[in-house]
Amino acid sequence: MAEVEIGGRFGRLYGWLDWPARLVGLNLLWMLGVLAGLVVGGLGPSTYALYALQRAYLLGRTPRMWRDFWAQWRAHLLSSQLTLGVPLLTVWVLVFYLLAARGTPMVYGCAVALVLYLATLLQLPAVLAHLDLTPIRAWRITLKVAWKRPVPTLGVALLVAVLLAGAWATTPAALPLLVPALPALLGTLAAQAALNPSDPSPSRGSRVRRRSGPRIR
Repeated sequence: MAEVEIGGRFGRLYGWLDWPARLVGLNLLWMLGVLAGLVVGGLGPSTYALYALQRAYLLGRTPRMWRDFWAQWRAHLLSSQLTLGVPLLTVWVLVFYLLAARGTPMVYGCAVALVLYLATLLQLPAVLAHLDLTPIRAWRITLKVAWKRPVPTLGVALLVAVLLAGAWATTPAALPLLVPALPALLGTLAAQAALNPSDPSPSRGSRVRRRSGPRIR
């Protein structure tokens, strides 16, 4: 049977209705990827593959979820350990300090620092999915991308906090289906708002290469 292409407002509506199931599928793949890398070794490649597929969807491509996820996972298994694995592990350090500061006035400062750090960290994989960068330069461009337009970054942080708090208060079992795929989508959208798709470099005069790796259709 031939596919019927729906355009206009209804086409956009049906396109957005695909996202809930898509996010659940991506999140389950992310968890499998983390387990495949024995947790510590799987955080980096799984997160990179998650962002790469979401970027492909946002660009209107039609990636094959299972095949392309594992292709990206294998291609960036080693390279992502430093660029993504280490920053993701630092989140647990901040969570430790937040828990240690419970019941003291310092807990508010730790909570604000954690939220701002997470809001910035959410855009690091999106920048790496766009550009081929060294770890130090990736962080420099991520800071520039994240805070060049602080409103989207703070909006992402606030929205993620509300969604997580709501899910935890109502249906905690839904958290594994929302995290990290939904925050990753919001972080990708915020990064794309700052990165010009026609010229991915956020600063003129600096040369950066597009990220190499398996092509996602």
